[in-house]
Amino acid sequence: MHFIMIFLDGFGLGSEENNPIVSARTPNMDQLLGGHLLWGDRFIAAGKSRLTSLDATLGVPGVPQSATGQTTLWTGVNASKVLGYHLNAYPNQQLAHIIAEKSIFKQLADRGQQGMFANTFTPFYEQQIANGKKRHSASTLSALAGGVKLRRIPDLREGRAVYYDMTNAFPRELGEDVPLISPEQAGRNLGKLALNYDFTLYESFLTDVFGHKQKWAESIRLIEQIDSFLGGLMDTVKDEDVAWLLTSDHGNIEDFEIKGHTQNRVPALTWSNSKIEWPQWTKLEDVTPGILEILSIK
Repeated sequence: MHFIMIFLDGFGLGSEENNPIVSARTPNMDQLLGGHLLWGDRFIAAGKSRLTSLDATLGVPGVPQSATGQTTLWTGVNASKVLGYHLNAYPNQQLAHIIAEKSIFKQLADRGQQGMFANTFTPFYEQQIANGKKRHSASTLSALAGGVKLRRIPDLREGRAVYYDMTNAFPRELGEDVPLISPEQAGRNLGKLALNYDFTLYESFLTDVFGHKQKWAESIRLIEQIDSFLGGLMDTVKDEDVAWLLTSDHGNIEDFEIKGHTQNRVPALTWSNSKIEWPQWTKLEDVTPGILEILSIK
């Protein structure tokens, strides 16, 4: 069994109104769900796919934020309850300690299973880290806690990594010698990579960026790229012993009436080519224990 987690920052389940996810053309997701249905608080079981919704508020007053939401997703520990509040952006020292002890990558490594973080790290990023201008996100800290080797430009050039923009347009703007590819090809690359590992994580935070900037046309285009990315992934894994989950840490891009994060529930969109007893996921802290259970059984 190979498990892939696709993480989209700031991707919630909103209403039909002011929602670029609803306005976008998403034939691949529509086929998975049996309709244009990636919105609202609903449960769908359609063939090998399933959609449930997760509470992202973590039982703490206020608007959910990235550092606590992501720490919770990749450890199973309710980070907002530990701190007593929602923390934005990057984990503080207390959350970094939780990640170091409970990261899904570490838990897998401790029992002899191999995880992979598919995203690409550029020399520019590494320079910013070294200069103290940037800090590692919860995803990167989680991978490092499990001894995962970070992927770099040579990996991206050879199709052994995926960039967060899916097409490699951003690293090319930084002057990196990498090919411009389609979202479909990026999805195929991710699928091929994942077949070598027990657990693979891929993240894109553009959904949160575009939600904050309230770029309607660009957001629709991004959602359509994500849909094409999923189509490429499915082309590669449809006949393999693979399960995948698409989820998020909090809402944002799904509601243009609110400039910023929302308290909307987030999707747990799943698919598997194998018979899986999917966990009863209802909140963010259920995700890591559920994935570990699936990989333990399989």
